[in-house]
Amino acid sequence: MTRVVIVGGGITGLAAAYEFHKAGLPATLVEKERLGGVIRTERHGDLLIEGGPDSFIVQKPAAKELCEELGLGDRLIPTKSRKVHVWSEGRLHEMPEGLFLTVPTKVCPFLKSDLISTWGKLRMGLDLILPRGPEVEDESIGSFVRRRLGREALEKLAEPIMAGIHVASADELSLKSTFPRFADLEREHRSLIKALRRIPPSGNLSPFLSLRGGMSELVEKLTSTLTSTTFVTGDVVGLAPGKVRLSDRELDADHVILAIPAPAAKRLWPDAPEVRYVTTSTVSLCYPKFGDLEGTGFVIPRGENRKILACTWTSNKFEGRAPDDRLLLRCFVKGDVADPEKQARDEMRDLLHAPGEPLFSKVFTWKERNPVYEVGHAAKVAAAESKLPPWLHLAGSGFHGPGIPDCIKDGRSVARKILGG
Repeated sequence: MTRVVIVGGGITGLAAAYEFHKAGLPATLVEKERLGGVIRTERHGDLLIEGGPDSFIVQKPAAKELCEELGLGDRLIPTKSRKVHVWSEGRLHEMPEGLFLTVPTKVCPFLKSDLISTWGKLRMGLDLILPRGPEVEDESIGSFVRRRLGREALEKLAEPIMAGIHVASADELSLKSTFPRFADLEREHRSLIKALRRIPPSGNLSPFLSLRGGMSELVEKLTSTLTSTTFVTGDVVGLAPGKVRLSDRELDADHVILAIPAPAAKRLWPDAPEVRYVTTSTVSLCYPKFGDLEGTGFVIPRGENRKILACTWTSNKFEGRAPDDRLLLRCFVKGDVADPEKQARDEMRDLLHAPGEPLFSKVFTWKERNPVYEVGHAAKVAAAESKLPPWLHLAGSGFHGPGIPDCIKDGRSVARKILGG
């Protein structure tokens, strides 16, 4: 029987183990800390706090499909609102209805919005007549958006929305590895606006889903399902054909999946690709309910020079996160800062006029856990993978997509490749 060792117990490694479990092939999963990786849900009294991702995107189906396979379909919940704001020039601006990431698909809401200047709207409209760009292997998100929609669209929409997701400048980020659909739309339809207006509207369907008890429900359900998987707590210190060396033992393996951050993979196998990572913190703050905040939160353009990247109004976004008389917020802080909680509290007082000190606060710092997909990332990963021995496989957020659906799809795909191989 094929012996498989999965190194890493985040959602990628668990998804791979689930695929082997379904096929009746026992696998060994090694994790040195805790299962779930950056997925971490905590209960504090009547508050539900997410330390990492609080939801997953529906457009990529892998996460929703896995939840349904595991019997969690009736636990899925949509966002309570689809309204998102941008903090610009000293106040909140509601993003116009029909905006698909950066591309306007509805004329009237876009024209009425005061987020983009008249000139900025005219420049975005030029996408309707501009020719296709030159065919290149890859380009940055910044370059692409400037070309198609102009500088203001980049600074007020693309930077805070797209670059905020990946915690890096739009001029650093690879379009091919982060939003390849935009490149495909330009190649196939020329105009992004025309292409996206042809796509049937999603109606009131939420673009994001979560679980009633938080995202850790998925980890807990997966773990309890994997009855044929052997879980080993330990630190992998070396690899060799047929062997995985831990600090205190050796495991026999015909195949090894490295479902760990890219720097950790490179320490174990020097030919693995080098991927830059950055540090971020999520800061949850709970206040007595104040203000008249509608929607799920706001993003902040880099040019505003604020101390946070974005803020989610957690209790507005999903049901069951806080009592009705409380407002639970979550701020995103970039970098290895001394006191991310103070930065978040100060910004909430300045931006939202939060009353006094919060009733509750919780900080999760993810030190160098956020990969940056720089221009050329896909080619770099492909070149490194072409040199791997046939028994060694890479999977996870550092290589083929950072979101929960990407990681699930990647883990299951690698497992299927081994099973079919």
